[in-house]
Amino acid sequence: MIYNPTLIFKKYIIKYERYIGITSILLGFIWDSITFAHPDQLFGNLVLILYLILSAFGILLLSLYKKKGEVIPVVLLAIIQFAFGNIAGSFLFLYGKSGTFEGSSLFLLILGAFVVGNEFIREHYTRITFHVSVWYFLSLLYLTFVIPMILGEMGNYVFAVSGIASLVLIGVFLGIIFLTNKEVISKIKKIFFSILTIFVLFNALYFLNIIPPVPLSLQEIGIYHLVEKTNKGSYRVLYEEPRWFDFFNDTSKVFNKQLNESTYCFSSVFAPVKLSTNINHKWEYYDNVESKWQISSIISFPIEGGREGGYRGYSKKLNLRPGLWRCSTETASGALIGRTTFTVVDSNKISNLKEEEK
Repeated sequence: MIYNPTLIFKKYIIKYERYIGITSILLGFIWDSITFAHPDQLFGNLVLILYLILSAFGILLLSLYKKKGEVIPVVLLAIIQFAFGNIAGSFLFLYGKSGTFEGSSLFLLILGAFVVGNEFIREHYTRITFHVSVWYFLSLLYLTFVIPMILGEMGNYVFAVSGIASLVLIGVFLGIIFLTNKEVISKIKKIFFSILTIFVLFNALYFLNIIPPVPLSLQEIGIYHLVEKTNKGSYRVLYEEPRWFDFFNDTSKVFNKQLNESTYCFSSVFAPVKLSTNINHKWEYYDNVESKWQISSIISFPIEGGREGGYRGYSKKLNLRPGLWRCSTETASGALIGRTTFTVVDSNKISNLKEEEK
């Protein structure tokens, strides 16, 4: 019996392809937590670019196989699927860190559905329109993520630049595909329609503030009885500690307020080096009569990137009314970065306040 390593490898890929894909995604999340501790890390970005190049090269090879009418190798399809899955998994991690599920649930569910669905849509992986559309979607996600870091600012103008850059990139890529396989031109209407649909939907999600505000990410947020800057440049804070089982809050969910006392919202937002932008603290109270949140005030201040623990800032309100309140950290356009919700209770005496420097 002749030992053929290539044949054995192909059989292995075919037999365990589904498990390999799922395992790669799980390992990818672990890998992303290491390589993407911050979005401006060089190595993590190089890995993403490498996956985009690998998948683009795979699509070109697929186009050539279809042109020659040859059987498409299963290994090639598996490589493209592996690259797509890991790129999408990386973005799910990065975009998930940037926003909150409350503010970005629709977008994160779409991205999560793609990550999972990527393992069950093999029959579409031989279709040019499908894999070009997926590649464009992932490229658009990356450019929206990386261009603010390159330009050092955020906003509608930067988002527009990202969108234009994505159209130029996909135009160049399609040009290369057409040069190598002119038969693809017959599918040009479907491809253009698919790309236009993705572009329009992505813009709609952005202007509805559903897309997480990458590359910003909230490091901490809490409600304090006092926040003051020290001579050393740190912040001295006084706060009520959360209960032992309240793992996801930095401060207590109940704010015991004395008469005419100020309430401070302190947050730390990570931004990449050289990126400067404005963020807002939006204070809201829950109106029991109207059964909805009412805006009390919006306080804006600038942040600058580069600090490992995030850029620190705070706002304060005097003598809050008793009831349910929340302080949201948002971009200037209103995209939610993070939020804390708390209940204000009138109190004559507050004991056991914890002091800390941040």
